[in-house]
Amino acid sequence: WDLGSPLPLWPCQERDGSHVEVEPLCVLDFYIHESQQRRGLGRELFREMLQRERVQPEKLAVDRPSEKLLGFLRKHFGLCDLIPQVNNFVIFEGFFSTRTAPARRPFPRPRPEEPIKPYSLSERD
Repeated sequence: WDLGSPLPLWPCQERDGSHVEVEPLCVLDFYIHESQQRRGLGRELFREMLQRERVQPEKLAVDRPSEKLLGFLRKHFGLCDLIPQVNNFVIFEGFFSTRTAPARRPFPRPRPEEPIKPYSLSERD
C-alpha cells in the first residue's frame, strides 16, 4: 500500500456542520484479484497497514471509496456511520474523538530589512 504523506491541512466537516482543519492519514480504494478473493487477504492487508501506521480505522480519511470498500469497512471494522466531505473524501463517526488539534505552523515573518510585498507582487512557485 502507498499512503504517502498526510495531505496538507484541509477543512473537514463534523456531523454538526462545523468545520475543522485536519491533516488526516488518507487511504485509497484497493483491490484483491478475483482469484484471491474470499480468503481474508484484504482484511489481512488492511490490518497490517493499520498496525504499521499505528492508526485506528475510524481515524482514516478514505478517498472516493467504492461501494465494495464501504461494505468491507462495515463488515470487518464496523465503520457504518460515514460523514461525506465536500472534497470527495469520506470520514467515519469517531474520526474526531480523542483528537488533539494539529500544531499550527506560524507564517514566516519577513526579515526586518525586507519590505512587505503585496501577494500580487510576490514570486510564486
